[in-house]
Amino acid sequence: MEQKQVKRKKNFVRARFFSMILSIFILGVIGFFFWRATQLQIPNLHGWESTEVLAFANKHNIEIEFEFVYSIEMAPTLVMRQSVPPGTAITEGMQLAIEISKGVEVR
Repeated sequence: MEQKQVKRKKNFVRARFFSMILSIFILGVIGFFFWRATQLQIPNLHGWESTEVLAFANKHNIEIEFEFVYSIEMAPTLVMRQSVPPGTAITEGMQLAIEISKGVEVR
């Protein structure tokens, strides 16, 4: 009879241990996703006006380098490409190169 009680006690301790480990793991995963969600990230700037990009850069202390390119697909002053992929965390003094449409080239 005592062996059964000792065995039950061991199983109870093991179950509590594993449930505690699982709880800590789940809390860690949740914490990671909350931390990731609070980080400031570079948005997809495609189609933004150049003035909007400049305001965003000034607000987040990002250095911007503009390159103006003729395009038959985009209206003038709209962003065509960006050097940093969307979703990248914003860091102090980050540099970002932007291609801005000049519109259709007139000859």
